[in-house]
Amino acid sequence: MGATTPPRPQRPPSRLAALIVSPQSEHRQAWIGSLRKVGIGRILEAIGANDAVFRGRSATEHGVCVVEAAPQDGSIMQAIRELRRQGWLRLVLVSPRGDENTVRLAMASKIRSLIILRQHDGRDHTAPRRPASGEAVPELSKREVEVVQFVADGHTNREIGEELSLSALTVKSHLSRVGRKLGTGDRAHMVAICIRAGIIS
Repeated sequence: MGATTPPRPQRPPSRLAALIVSPQSEHRQAWIGSLRKVGIGRILEAIGANDAVFRGRSATEHGVCVVEAAPQDGSIMQAIRELRRQGWLRLVLVSPRGDENTVRLAMASKIRSLIILRQHDGRDHTAPRRPASGEAVPELSKREVEVVQFVADGHTNREIGEELSLSALTVKSHLSRVGRKLGTGDRAHMVAICIRAGIIS
């Protein structure tokens, strides 16, 4: 008889909890399926801001919190601030918009990641778009892309420098070059351009 392959040991569920905030049941189920695959054992669901704050209090081991909403919704942004106070620091915002104001609000709220939803109107709103000047986005170096991604994740120049083993002054220099290439000195505007162009996520 042939040798049998021993069964693969199952990964024990993580003690970390996840919180999924979305008014759409099918969206919550999709996130739950993805998180179960990576071993998240306890997943909380909420349909809106007040529900999220209430359910968020029941977790003791805080993992990732996924919030699906437009950041212009003041109640959601207030809920995000309260969730951070509760200990939910790994916040992901899923938004139907990817404009500068959305990026600015996400950065101000220390959102870890921003995901722009694909709209179902026949157009791909996540596809790369040209800046207002009509010119293609200039190519950024690998290091410049890394720096902008850290900016999008809400890090300061000093924190970025620590992550990349650079001085804060060198990080500032990289951002100055990115700003010259993209035609803006505003951090949120840089991030918005790079997200729209598909350079960062």
